[in-house]
Amino acid sequence: MAFTFFTLGGKQLWEDRFFYNGWRIQRSCLTGKYRLLDQWDIRREAGTLLRCQNAFIHFIEVYQLLRPKQKAVFLLHGFGQSKDKFHKMAQQFEQAGFTPIAINMPTLRANFNALVEQLDFLLKNLKDIQEVSFVAYGFSGLVLRKVLAKSWGWRRKVKVGRIVTINVPNRGALWGQKLGRFPIISNFFGDAVQMYIPDLAANIPDYPKSTEIGVLTSWNPILRPMLRILPRSWQRLLPDKKDSFVNAAKEIFAVKFWGLNFCSSQKVITYCINFIKNGKFKSA
Repeated sequence: MAFTFFTLGGKQLWEDRFFYNGWRIQRSCLTGKYRLLDQWDIRREAGTLLRCQNAFIHFIEVYQLLRPKQKAVFLLHGFGQSKDKFHKMAQQFEQAGFTPIAINMPTLRANFNALVEQLDFLLKNLKDIQEVSFVAYGFSGLVLRKVLAKSWGWRRKVKVGRIVTINVPNRGALWGQKLGRFPIISNFFGDAVQMYIPDLAANIPDYPKSTEIGVLTSWNPILRPMLRILPRSWQRLLPDKKDSFVNAAKEIFAVKFWGLNFCSSQKVITYCINFIKNGKFKSA
């Protein structure tokens, strides 16, 4: 049995492979070893995947873990970020009657196909969940598009609910095309950064037409006029809200925001919960 101690929860060195009611099994990007974390990010076991699975079964009986709510919401962070981005949003989704699943994806360590496989593996191994919706921020929206286009096995037992995308570069970004030419950039930021190249992003299949999608974009009333003083060649490299648009979107909202973590805004959280529940950002 591994010594129990607090961890940082994953960040960019560990990827989530299994989730159940706050407990998670993670795999190291460096060593390939696994560990079992409880809902407080305390390590309960380490070693092989089978060893962590058996330990989790043991803890289910010891702590008499309750079954999760049957409707879950995956909270997918952006490039170079972690699940901590959704701390406040996850709490409010739980209060709204959902099982929030904020996962860690090592976007700086893994390539794009490995991130797709990770999310697909998590969905295939969901337990006691009947419906899953998604809130995808930034780069993770591209990963989600690929997963929903290629994965059908888990859909036999899990229904796909609604999707909210936030600042997702669905059309790529010109800065990705410029930086992707330099190998040193890929070595520092990881191979996944190349998916910002517009041609590569355009080749990812669109979201399923049968799924209701809401699009949120952010804009800063102070930063926007400051950026206009930059040379035009630089301005073209900056993200454009049109890059986040989805043709089949049911609603598209631009939200004014002054802070750093857009997903911690109470207005944004309310919009996300409303859309996942009712298909509208603003409830009646």
